[in-house]
Amino acid sequence: MQYYINPNQMNESTILIIDDEPEILNLLSRVLQMQGFLVRVAHTLSEGIRELVVAEPAVLFLDINLPDGNGLQKLKELRKKFPTVKIIMISALDSTEDRKKALENGAHTFLSKPFNLRQVSSLVHQFKKG
Repeated sequence: MQYYINPNQMNESTILIIDDEPEILNLLSRVLQMQGFLVRVAHTLSEGIRELVVAEPAVLFLDINLPDGNGLQKLKELRKKFPTVKIIMISALDSTEDRKKALENGAHTFLSKPFNLRQVSSLVHQFKKG
């Protein structure tokens, strides 16, 4: 599913959000679209992996607990298959162990829900540049 399409912005301005919470998808999508990003969303891990192949996003927001799997357990594999994608792990269950595992397995950062939208904005703009 995509919310905003501008063909001139594909790839470096594309962001994929994999999360099963409609409120998170809507909030992040609206905020990022207002900043000119192309936002694609997926509600499950399998749907998200298909979107990764199609969209080739610059940034991926990946939830840990999804209906069909665990984003944290899939992280190493995603990092190998999509080495240029900047991965931001997101979760309502913020544990030191999950943060450590996410960073060790290739996530660029970890955000706890609810997150600060200014921080989200800053991160995606930083990742877009580098």
